[in-house]
This record gives sequence, structure tokens and C-alpha cells, in this order.
Amino acid sequence: MRKTVQILLFIISYAPLYLILFFQNLNDKVYNEQDVFIGWKAVAMQNRISISFLLLIIISITLYFILYKIVLKSSTVKIKVEKIQDNHAEHLSYLATYILPFVGLKFDSWQNIVSTIALFYVLGHIYIKTNLILTNPTLTFFNFSISKINDENENAKIIIHKTGLQMGKELDFVHLTQNIYILK
Repeated sequence: MRKTVQILLFIISYAPLYLILFFQNLNDKVYNEQDVFIGWKAVAMQNRISISFLLLIIISITLYFILYKIVLKSSTVKIKVEKIQDNHAEHLSYLATYILPFVGLKFDSWQNIVSTIALFYVLGHIYIKTNLILTNPTLTFFNFSISKINDENENAKIIIHKTGLQMGKELDFVHLTQNIYILK
């Protein structure tokens, strides 16, 4: 389950980029020189790239709900929260490092498409190996926060949660991977 959750979180993390690239590659020329509609098939053909990104957005949102179902069905662990540290600054780092450089990508040749897929694969590998889940700004769109906590044994844990965490309180968490948990 751990690897599956990390892959799902990686794919979901790029939903804002997919949206940007959808609009960036959208071709709005739907009329010819005589102001006649070119037809839905022609519109779809000239917007293949944008349609692909729209599908990635739909897949990302669907994966979020699949991930949420996995979490709801998983067994829990009780952890007493002793110290809480919010982690909001990581989102800006993610945007600057992992999303903005992609905005200028071109999808006009098969070489550019293959190289972009290879780049996403490398980033996904790094994301999973280094637990960059902390920098997943898409979770904020689903009202999640990411915090670092210390438990009663002073062990540091990363918590994904919707509701506020309370110090001194024992809560139910689902273990996602390594030291990363989600509040159930």
C-alpha cells in the first residue's frame, strides 16, 4: 500500500500544472476564414494535447477519491500529539521548483512529449524515494493541511489532516508510509 499511496500522491500533486498546461495548449480557432465552424472533430484534433491534460486532471481528481477510500478502510494507529509545527512554506517551494519550470514546455513533437514523460518519471522516482509528500499543494485544494508533530516519545511524524490538531490529545491516524500519517 505504501508505494501505491506515494504514486497516487505524486500524480495528484501535479493537477495544478495539468490545468495550466491545458489552457496553455488550448487552440481556440474554431472558425475558418469564412467564419464557418470547423466541426467538433477538427476542434478535438487540434486540441489533442489540451484534451490529454483535461483527462489527467480528471484522473488526478479520481485518484484523490480512490486514495481517500483506501485511507477510510485502513486500520488506525493511536498517536498522542505533544508538539505541532505547520508546514505551509513548503507549498511555495513546490510551486517554484516543480511547477513553474514546466509552464514553458512544448508538446509540438514526439521528442518533446517523450522527454517530458521521462522527466515526470524521474521526478516521480525522486518524489517517492525522498518523501516529498510534504510539498503537495494539491492537498490544500481538498482542505488538507500538512503538519509536523512530535508524539509522546518525541518521535517526529508528518501528519496530513483536515481538522485542527490538538496538543495533548490522542488521535486516530492511518499510517501511509515511513513517518507519514493521515488523520482519520
